[in-house]
Amino acid sequence: MNDGAANAGISERWDSFCFQFPNWTIELPGYKYQCDDPEAFAPGREVVRFIEDYAAYIKAPTRCGVEVASLERTEDSSRYLLTTNNGAIEAANVVIATGPYQLPVIPAMSAHVPNNILQVHSNAYRNPAQLPPGAVLVVGSGASGCQIADDLQQSGHRVYLSVGRHSRTPRRYRGQDFAYWGAALKRPEQIVDTVPINLRKGAEVLLTGANGGYDVDLRSMAARGIVLLGHLQGIQDGALILADDLEQNLAKGDESLENFKKAVDDYVTNNGLEAPEEREPEVNSNITKEISIPVSHLNLKDAGVSGIVWATGFRYDFDWVKLPIFDDGGEPVHRRGVTQFPGIYFLGLRWLYKRKSAFLLRASGAEDATYLAEQIIARN
Repeated sequence: MNDGAANAGISERWDSFCFQFPNWTIELPGYKYQCDDPEAFAPGREVVRFIEDYAAYIKAPTRCGVEVASLERTEDSSRYLLTTNNGAIEAANVVIATGPYQLPVIPAMSAHVPNNILQVHSNAYRNPAQLPPGAVLVVGSGASGCQIADDLQQSGHRVYLSVGRHSRTPRRYRGQDFAYWGAALKRPEQIVDTVPINLRKGAEVLLTGANGGYDVDLRSMAARGIVLLGHLQGIQDGALILADDLEQNLAKGDESLENFKKAVDDYVTNNGLEAPEEREPEVNSNITKEISIPVSHLNLKDAGVSGIVWATGFRYDFDWVKLPIFDDGGEPVHRRGVTQFPGIYFLGLRWLYKRKSAFLLRASGAEDATYLAEQIIARN
């Protein structure tokens, strides 16, 4: 098993990063996170420690610092050969569990950014002091982009945030955390085959555990002084070329929030639950006057931008796997983690089998791991 996904996915985060789900959700098979406040949000370093402690608890025969350079079949095709920086390993079964956050994606347009502007991907961002004085452009309005934008703005930087498609949820609603209602609605249990592919790859949910957890609301961020921009389409002659889709993206985010609330309300009513009514805040559909008129171009120099944070996600890195088990887009081809090659399996991918497959959420991966273990035992 090539594992390190959970550790990398959390350890490669900024200093103020907190786990996006409350402490009561942090659990691995037979091992729960111990804390004084189950409703609080653990700092990223605490979650890394939890994973390390779990490895010691189950006495896992881990080998750290071993980098796999290639995976291929042996000459007689009955086993598999892994070439590593610590020698070769032969195995009858290999579980590829490197997770979904492998290589940072930085758009090709970054090559057109003026040389005097510092560029950093979200996986390398640590704190505001890393950026030079001046304004900062954050590209990407997913959970990471919004949290980093807040982090920078709170430190005194002027922040521009390029907004794409996103999905909003309340941090807490009717007395419970989002994670509670998500579990009640059985959203983590959705099976991949029951969800259209366009929804599986839909807009990222905005969620944060920073500062005790709060609603990530782009309109509120604008009211605090963060300048919202449309989706970044290109960079030319030191200027951003922006899509005229800001209001559309904000409206879609608002719609997803209302849909979630309605689903919870219906669940409460249908099950006769006692849950406090939520006092609805006034929704200000007008963002700050400064950006109420759509901006199609923004000159970086005139805006005083000295740094760019690319919160533009990650892609898989399976170049080391020398087996034809990927589609034309580089996605692993499998059925519930089982590939066409006997003995080769995937674990911890997005939507491997269920929505929860890639989450460290109440031992979410245990079901997938158990299934693969059964397949391996049956094969042997």
